[in-house]
Amino acid sequence: MKAPGSREESLVRTRPFRDFQKKRVLYLPADVPSRLLGDHLKANATRGKPTPFGALYLIGECVILHQAMGATLAVLTLESFIAGGAAEILVLGFSGSLTSQFAIGDAAVISRAWSEEGTSPHYFPEKRVFFPTPGAVRRIEGELDSRGLPFRKATLVSMDAPCRETLSWLKKQTEKGIDLVDMETSAVFALAEFHGLESAALMVVSDEVRTDSWKEGFFRKDLRKRVQEYFLPFLSSSNRGERPVKAPAKR
Repeated sequence: MKAPGSREESLVRTRPFRDFQKKRVLYLPADVPSRLLGDHLKANATRGKPTPFGALYLIGECVILHQAMGATLAVLTLESFIAGGAAEILVLGFSGSLTSQFAIGDAAVISRAWSEEGTSPHYFPEKRVFFPTPGAVRRIEGELDSRGLPFRKATLVSMDAPCRETLSWLKKQTEKGIDLVDMETSAVFALAEFHGLESAALMVVSDEVRTDSWKEGFFRKDLRKRVQEYFLPFLSSSNRGERPVKAPAKR
């Protein structure tokens, strides 16, 4: 028997989402409490669809997955986009800072993602570090540069259990030189590598994890402003002039 993560065909067949088949996917795992991103998507999307796996939207030539939090749910849903012909996945997400070099509201383009989630080992059993593709990184950085938005490169670890970010866990991450933590990026990079897709990730820091404290920033007005500045241009620049319609309400 071939090992998990090999090219052996899966017994579970993925079906593409009807009417949500585009080359470019924007994945937004979460939202700020004011629902800034969700409201923008509902107001500007030409098509919307609530699903048990997150909300789907079309804006121009992009399909958007909104609020599918965690590596397992992200990859499960993104597989359907890949079945529909997706060629690039860009993550626009939130992360916790593990170092004093990054504060709440800072923006980072991810250069490397360590896996401590349970999904990527099923694609690559022996790998624990995954990388974005250069072309997708250039597209994110080019958008930010064109708008004069500052950012830095950062390394990141993705893990499944935020409530187990202990002192010993933090020490291990900082010894490896890891800057940020989230729940999805390493799995998205692994998925993209497995299927030969482009991928990259832009993070806005939403909280700080330190040896003596945890500082939460999701309810801060300056974080909402950062989301407007850094995420909305990617959603707006995707629009090709199609007439927006409201997404259907959940039943």
